[in-house]
Amino acid sequence: MKKKFSAIVGQFRGDDLKARCARSSVVLVIGAFIAKFLGFGSKVALTRLLVPQEIGLMVMILALTQLFEVLTEVGIKQSVIQHKNGADPEYLNMAWWFQSLRAIGLYAVAFIVAPWLCEFYFRSRPDLLARYSLEELTTLVRVAFLSILFNGPISPRAHVLEKKFRFGRAVVITQGSFVLGAIVTITLAFLLRNVWAIVIGFAATGFTRCLMSYLLCPFMPKLAYDRESFQGLYRFARGMVGLPVLTYIAFNIDILVAGKLVSTSLVGFYGMALTLAFAPRDLFSRIISPILLPAFAEKQDDREALCRAVLQMTKFTALFVIPPIALAIICSKTILTFVFGAEYSAVAVPFGLLCLYILLLIQGTILACVFFGIGQPAKHRAFVGLRVLILVVLIYPSIKLFGLTGAAAVVLLASFVAMCVQVTVIRKTIGLNIFDYAISWVPGLALAIPVLGVVVVVRGLTPNLPMLHFAIGVLSCIIVSVIGLLLPKFSDSRRRYKQAGAAAVELVREEEAESA
Repeated sequence: MKKKFSAIVGQFRGDDLKARCARSSVVLVIGAFIAKFLGFGSKVALTRLLVPQEIGLMVMILALTQLFEVLTEVGIKQSVIQHKNGADPEYLNMAWWFQSLRAIGLYAVAFIVAPWLCEFYFRSRPDLLARYSLEELTTLVRVAFLSILFNGPISPRAHVLEKKFRFGRAVVITQGSFVLGAIVTITLAFLLRNVWAIVIGFAATGFTRCLMSYLLCPFMPKLAYDRESFQGLYRFARGMVGLPVLTYIAFNIDILVAGKLVSTSLVGFYGMALTLAFAPRDLFSRIISPILLPAFAEKQDDREALCRAVLQMTKFTALFVIPPIALAIICSKTILTFVFGAEYSAVAVPFGLLCLYILLLIQGTILACVFFGIGQPAKHRAFVGLRVLILVVLIYPSIKLFGLTGAAAVVLLASFVAMCVQVTVIRKTIGLNIFDYAISWVPGLALAIPVLGVVVVVRGLTPNLPMLHFAIGVLSCIIVSVIGLLLPKFSDSRRRYKQAGAAAVELVREEEAESA
């Protein structure tokens, strides 16, 4: 036992890549669970404090804000992390000017076009106009757009923290601003009981993040030009052109189109269900993705190491994501009712489809980090473009014919097709074996079967106790997760025994040959 404990502790020591990733993961897990707990609590509180129409308006306003945010996104943070000279003062100075000038110009444009945007998007919504005038809606959108202005001049040294696996202060900046923003939002929701609470809280989060980045990572920009740094930023930005816009469309087109075709209340239900479905992906993006990008960047010239890392991460995420997602699908109505209220069970089927979509999204994120880590974001842009093409063609008729279930189904289909192409291209890029990649999914799928089986059996025995079904399903997920943790140890032990046996046989053969 002492040796095992020493071995575990030893994984966190040293300055090699594995040790740095292990230490970083601990910090990110703590920060992610704190943020997720507070975020989950704040969303539940908002569904209790605000009527569904306010929630639906919130979803639409934040979708519009994100649209403008991504219009000129050029991947400054990813460029700093990926570039070998990304931590140099000259590179950081050029990065600051890139992102700051972009933010100022973008907010000016957004401020000017806000009235026309609201006229187009909200004029046909009498349920909203009964609560807010177009002038007030325009003001709401302009205040939400302040987050664009605040996100621009963030200290670029905060990006270096992730590049060098120093996630302690990075977590404080990200999660600290989120916590303060959540406090502002909930406090104002108690006082105002309308969407203003969420909009002001959203802007406050951006301001706090910017302020904390300078307090923890001081930076003073200089009026100077460095040609080599500019070229490095430009090369990466060229591969990023259009990618954020395509990503935004892929993530938000269902909300935007649904906002024109279905009631505001249903949009609110769908938006909150989507937020809940995104929970595993949020944890992944907060815990794993920040480690993957700098790790892949450090190994960008070692294709064999990249293949091993992709297969290991795919197997790991399959083991611990597929069983809970299977449980969420089979207990979708119970989960939505328990978390948000009985009326939210109206989107139980879309929620189940969105859970499958999130599974593909998480696995696709691993492959995307590879493309960013080796400095080829343009290839990832092609897959996102394919997703968008499918969504643009099918989303309107799907919602028109099948409502929000159609929206979720098209989102899932587009992600599946794009991921198949993504795997094919990454095989050519780093030499990934597709058969090995497919096999890495098998353990997670196998562990999901007993979870589904237990829930089905319990549901047949006690059909009127949905919370009991869910509770037993959660217990099953915990058990199979433990099994998933032990499987690698069993595999390693069996491999070592086989190697030892083969070595013994070879030794005997050598001795016999010498005797002869």
